[in-house]
Amino acid sequence: TALRVGECGLICETCLSDADAAMLRAMGLRPQARIRVCRLGEPCIVEVLALTDGGCGCRIGLARPLAERIMVGPER
Repeated sequence: TALRVGECGLICETCLSDADAAMLRAMGLRPQARIRVCRLGEPCIVEVLALTDGGCGCRIGLARPLAERIMVGPER
């Protein structure tokens, strides 16, 4: 929630329940995943960017309290 719309970063850590973490991992939102913020607010929409050419990413809508527990660092 600290990034601006259009900014990208890598997920470095989460503070989620096991169930929430498993659900987000199944959608590709996991540590070291590259994301781009599409929309802030409620819901916060992030795009999980494909890791390889030809792969496809997805967009995920996150409730703000959930999004606030996902820590994102700069891309390397």
